[in-house]
Parts: sequence; C-alpha cells; structure tokens
Amino acid sequence: MGKLIKWLLIIGTLVGLVWYGEQKIGLVTALLNPEMTQEEENAYIKSLHDAILNRDDMVCLQYRGSGSAMDNFSKERLKSAFSLDDPDTSSDYDYMYYTHKASQISIRGVGNLYFVTYHFDYLQTQEQDAMVEREVKRILEAQINKKMSDYKKIKIIHDYMVTHIEYDTSTQQNTPYYALIEKRSACQGYAALFYKMMTEAGVPCRVITGKALDGLHAWNIVELNGKWYNIDVTWDDPIGASGVNLKQQYKYFLKADSDFRDHVRDEEFNTSTFYNAYPMAKLSYR
Repeated sequence: MGKLIKWLLIIGTLVGLVWYGEQKIGLVTALLNPEMTQEEENAYIKSLHDAILNRDDMVCLQYRGSGSAMDNFSKERLKSAFSLDDPDTSSDYDYMYYTHKASQISIRGVGNLYFVTYHFDYLQTQEQDAMVEREVKRILEAQINKKMSDYKKIKIIHDYMVTHIEYDTSTQQNTPYYALIEKRSACQGYAALFYKMMTEAGVPCRVITGKALDGLHAWNIVELNGKWYNIDVTWDDPIGASGVNLKQQYKYFLKADSDFRDHVRDEEFNTSTFYNAYPMAKLSYR
C-alpha cells in the first residue's frame, strides 16, 4: 500500500509539472506540434502590430520551430506587423512605421520552443499621438465634407499643410506631431502627416522614401480616379528645404513620374511588384 501511494505521488507530481509547463510555456503543445500553424503566425504578427500601435514599450511572444530560422522569423514578422493595414485606424501601416524609431529583439529558448522579446522606441509619445489625432479630426471636420471630390480633398489638405507648417531646415524636428502641433518639421513629418490626413479623408495614400537633390527624402503618392500620382508637400511649402520664402506653388502636386525626375525612389518602391500594386498615371493631373 505504501509503495502504491508513493508511485501515485510521483505520477501526480509529474502530471502537475507537465500541466504547469503547458500552462506557463506551452511545453506539451511544443512537443506535439513542433511548428507554428499559419493561424498562430498571423496571431503573432497581430500581437506585434497591436503592441506598436498602442505604443507599448515591449512585448514577449512565443515561437515554435527551428532554432536556425528564429532570427529571420523574428525580423520578418516585425516587417509584416508594419504591413498590416487596419481600415478602422489611420495610425498603423505607413503612419506607424514612420513614427517608430527602432526595435531591439532578444531571444531565449531551447529545442523548438523560444520566447522572443521586442523592445520598442518611438519618435512620438502616446500624448503626442493623441494631440495629433484630435487636431487632425478638428481640421478635417472644418475643411472636408463627404460630398467633396477626392481631388478637392487632396488640394485642401495639401494647401492647409503648406500654409500652416514651416520646413525645419535643421531636420531635427521630423514627426507628424512637430508638423501639426509645433508647425515645423522636415520631410518625414510632412509625409507621415499627409498620409494620415488623406487616410482619414478616405483617399488612398502611401509614403515613399528615396533621394532628391542627392539627399534622403520622403514624399507621397495618392490615388485619384484609379491612378496614382506623386505629391511632395514638403517641396511645395512656401518655405521649403532651401529655406527661401517662396510663393505657394504646385510644382510637385499630382505629378506623373515623368514630371518627377528629381525624386528617385528607394528600391522597395521601385519594383515591378510595387508599381503593379500602385499603377502610376502616365501624365500629370491637369
């Protein structure tokens, strides 16, 4: 009888340890299912997306799979998180990417079970995000209505930005917050803010990066009547990168690539895949 009780206690302890391991780290799941399902990968990406969107300092996620693939997996899923475009918010996708400063990744685990911790740094605080949200809403309620054509929406937002924001020639202030609240920013702040305002107004828009005048630069493309056009709000600003006070202009407003040759896209925006997804107009808008 004593031996039976002893064995029952041992078995009970082992079962308890297995149960505890499953609850804490998914040990049994990892043994029975060595690779993540597509559904689990999608949930991993969504958790990353939501953590960055909420301006969390860090998030720790579980990975099951080959240890040799872990490093690439953790980086590629971070890229995928920035590629998620939730139609219910204008604060993810390009806006989220260009207000994010950096991420650090640390990995611990053994076999096929790992824990991946992401630490995030941002260009804007939660408080600054909220201020931008309120101001964008106020401006659009005052300037835009649903009956307007997309062309008019684009022009009104373009004109508002070039008349209310001054180019920061030091390039130190470079976020939507600085552009909209402090009224001063470099190109990335202009482009990310224009993306957000266009998205809120219901006009498809992307941020494009590359070089202009041999310097790093950011601008936008917008969709109008089924075609995409280049638009550089920064360089249409009366006080542009030159620091010279010029008359308001439309030199970089709704342009085809053929009229935008002083801008050279980064490779990721210059592929046939990208151009197929965002077919550019052959001629500038008239």
